Amino acid sequence: THEDRVIQAGLNPRYTFDNFVVGGSNQFCDAACQAVSDRPARVYNPLFLMGGVGLGKTHLLHAVGNQLLRNNPHLRVTYVTSEQFMNELIHSLRTKDTNAFRTKYREQCDVLLMDDIQFIAGKDSTQEEFFHTFNALYHSDRQIVVTSDVYPQQIAEMEERLISRFQSGMVADIQPPELDTRIAILKKKAEAEKIHLTDDVALFIAQVVKSNVRELEGTLLRIAVKAELLGRGIDLELAKEALRAALPAPEQALSVEDVQRAVCTYFNLKLGDLKSK
Repeated sequence: THEDRVIQAGLNPRYTFDNFVVGGSNQFCDAACQAVSDRPARVYNPLFLMGGVGLGKTHLLHAVGNQLLRNNPHLRVTYVTSEQFMNELIHSLRTKDTNAFRTKYREQCDVLLMDDIQFIAGKDSTQEEFFHTFNALYHSDRQIVVTSDVYPQQIAEMEERLISRFQSGMVADIQPPELDTRIAILKKKAEAEKIHLTDDVALFIAQVVKSNVRELEGTLLRIAVKAELLGRGIDLELAKEALRAALPAPEQALSVEDVQRAVCTYFNLKLGDLKSK
């Protein structure tokens, strides 16, 4: 069944294009993903999705996989995080069974969806394996979609040959949602969770929580839980009370690592080069 294929591919069936709220901040990224779903390996290959934490990269990645399997049930789709990919590689090296690992990703895969590609930076054997996997898939006209929290050239300690391949396709970025989109996200979440959300409360939450979609939805759910525990509806007064406790603590003082990352990003350097003699 379709559900079985989705589970086998490692996908979350709840992440679809239908429940992804589109606004100016993510419109291009959404359109690029839809195009890949309609014509895999014919447009935007590879597709590199870039955006900060909680902005919807993973949602779109799963949406691509779900839509592809709906359009073509026989397509072999594989969703994997870079950490899973690395752990599977390490296991195959320990058990001396790298052939099975390579067969899975290079021969039994029509579409590779990899989340958080930045985490393989600095891990030489994983980068080497992914490089050859990428080439095998790309040269046999199979689709590759990866996500990252920074642009390809800003990933410290990532091999130049991989950066070059990421840049050879389409790089699409997601920006933090603007106010109208944040309100739409809240209303969509409220509808899905059967929460009664008035316009004034939605506007208030959207004006206060600007960081990302995940924090926005989490704040709404926390307010809903508080309302239920108190046995009252969600009004502006309750939202203000709840937000005082629900908002994340202010960011801590900058660390040396934060400064190093900022310098590397600004000057387009690798962290290893910055620290070298």
